[in-house]
Amino acid sequence: MTYQAQYSHPGFKNVSDHFYREFISRNPVTASWMGDHQFDGLLPDVGADAVERNISFLRDVQHNFSSLPENELSIDEKIDREAMLQLIDQQLFWESDLNRWQLGRDLAMNIGDAIFLLFARDFAPISDRVQSIISRLRSVPAFLMAGKTLFQKVPALWGEIYLESARNLPGFIDTIENSIGKKIQPVLHNEFKIVAAEAKRALAEFANWLKHAVLPKAESEWSLGPNGFYALLAVKKLGLNQNEILELGKQVLQNANEKLESLSCLILGIDTGSATGARAEVQKRIRSHAPKTFELSLESFRDALNRSRAFVASSGFASIPENEELEVVETPDFMSHLIPFSAYIGPEKTAGAQKGTYLLTRSSSIDQTRYNFADIVNCAIHEGYPGHHLQLASQNLHPGKMRAFCESIELIEGWASYCQNMIREMGFETSPESMFAHATEEVFNAARLITDVNLQTRTWSFNEALRFLMEQTKIDRASAVAEIKRQTQSPGCQTAGLAGESLLRQIKLELQRQFKSDFTDRAFHDLVLYQGSLPLATARQFYPQLLKAEFKENHRG
Repeated sequence: MTYQAQYSHPGFKNVSDHFYREFISRNPVTASWMGDHQFDGLLPDVGADAVERNISFLRDVQHNFSSLPENELSIDEKIDREAMLQLIDQQLFWESDLNRWQLGRDLAMNIGDAIFLLFARDFAPISDRVQSIISRLRSVPAFLMAGKTLFQKVPALWGEIYLESARNLPGFIDTIENSIGKKIQPVLHNEFKIVAAEAKRALAEFANWLKHAVLPKAESEWSLGPNGFYALLAVKKLGLNQNEILELGKQVLQNANEKLESLSCLILGIDTGSATGARAEVQKRIRSHAPKTFELSLESFRDALNRSRAFVASSGFASIPENEELEVVETPDFMSHLIPFSAYIGPEKTAGAQKGTYLLTRSSSIDQTRYNFADIVNCAIHEGYPGHHLQLASQNLHPGKMRAFCESIELIEGWASYCQNMIREMGFETSPESMFAHATEEVFNAARLITDVNLQTRTWSFNEALRFLMEQTKIDRASAVAEIKRQTQSPGCQTAGLAGESLLRQIKLELQRQFKSDFTDRAFHDLVLYQGSLPLATARQFYPQLLKAEFKENHRG
């Protein structure tokens, strides 16, 4: 993009600098993720008192941003201000309006995330990162003790999840301990062992407390309920109500199933794909069309990413940043039990080279067909180009400090879903097998949207949602149970991909109508990529002004 962001208002700078300093000091794991490593040795503030302090902080910042004179701010400052106000509203909704913090928190998972990030990202010498991990592990007993005040109205289902995490985390700590032995000095390794033993002891006590003090008094309700879900949609400002979102999911599900039937007929050369088991047969064929070895799977992923990246560049889909790279490597042995299939680790915002890493895990069985060619291509589009990696690497280049805090899941997942469809509309990877794999993914996403809404509005029970998911997606029971459990803890998240794509397409159509011949798909795609993960209401409000400024710069040039 030729348009350059402008930040010059002293009042805005004071408010945003204050927010940045306070937020990252309260949330050191977020700071580590962004690439600000001054708090790498700390765990977050936790507990009921910390929640109250955070609510007070958010209200103060909300007042400060609201008090800025809007007519004196640049477009970019206005965007940041509106985005931050909406994101603060959403946090206050969860913490203050609904008091969701009283339902407990997966503290063991929080600890695991905090040390995994330092372990997995190679941003500093291993000895320095181990020092930070030791410091975080040393804080575990106090962290768990303070966190107990959060467990006031714990749902039984969530209590079991918290307990499982607390029992599993010591295994990960052992994995790190075993893997760093030959990479650091013995004295540092010994220090790690001592601190790790104390952290594991605290985790064992915490797990015992969960089992005997929390679970016997656990409650049954975890869902938002119809009024709570309505309020969630209102605070997200999507402009969609529950019925509209459900209808969207049903429509996508129907269309995807129709695609699967016609593609089954095409691939097998038969008349109907519905009643004859054709879909299952095609799925079997696609899964068997896979690299013969794990090493070939790695090469296939690299090839698919190279091809999707080249298509983005040659077709003019979007501008690719300089110093951007996505590396595909085998998941290290010590991390393989944590990453059953694959994982994407994005670049730090502050890094000069925007290098992401895609980890691929070797199967423990002789069967190496877990990564088939059709799914590999889908993954390359969704996770790589022009999906998550390209978006993150692009938005990291935005100079605004506040853009790093804009993490609208509707834009993030909506963009990836949009890319899956748009890049095929442009002619990339349109073989019947590839289209079949994509339609299968659409069925899964639509089914998750429908279960999400019906679970949170208490229309369906856990078992009803489970049955629906298994019937629609044909996944095994264990995978379906894990998926529904995850959904119970993240209300509205499973609606994000399809709802976000639908809203992005609406915004795109509005811009096409407004700018007519000046509008191009590439200009729109660059706008989404380089302006960051804005809440879609903010995007809809300010994209026209940004596009107008962009066209003005182009015409001047």
